[in-house]
Amino acid sequence: MKSALPMRVLLVICAIAAAGAGYRVLVAARQMPAQVVVSDSQHRNDIHIRPDARHRKHPSEAAGKAAASAAPDALASDAAAAAHAKLLSLRAPLSLESNHDPFTVSSWLPPPPPVEVPAAPVRPAPPTAPPVPFMYVGQLDAKAAKPQIFLSNGDQLLIVSPGDVIDNQYRIESVSESDVVLTYLPLHERQVVAIPREDK
Repeated sequence: MKSALPMRVLLVICAIAAAGAGYRVLVAARQMPAQVVVSDSQHRNDIHIRPDARHRKHPSEAAGKAAASAAPDALASDAAAAAHAKLLSLRAPLSLESNHDPFTVSSWLPPPPPVEVPAAPVRPAPPTAPPVPFMYVGQLDAKAAKPQIFLSNGDQLLIVSPGDVIDNQYRIESVSESDVVLTYLPLHERQVVAIPREDK
């Protein structure tokens, strides 16, 4: 009986020692993955903070990328300014007094199109007779009741008297010492062919 008691006590001590060692191993095993994760995340942060020399970019490339990223921002701000200006142009103009009045009604509707006043119709100028195509050449029987007049029209020589009609367009009305009076028949307009004076 006496030999069995120390043996039991020894077994209990060994069991307690084994349980303690197992507990320590278990605690160490639980803490090990957390340390690995922490060190792995620190390693990744170090990579992002201090890139390898092979991945470093030239300063001009970095400046080009910065300028490229700034260009869309400038375009966006220009577009926003243009949209704001267009929106303000749609707003009905306010008077100076109403600018400071918080109860003034303002409309964001586009202004009505301007009313186009039709221009007054331009009346065409009344038709006029063309310039007289005849030139005085001479006359025969100046003191006769119906003298004969020589008129030239280009290469054509005409001999006419008062009352004669030329080409259904001109009628000889009268002949005097200073001129020959004709009527342009389509418009019933009087025209004169001057007779040059002869200096004696």
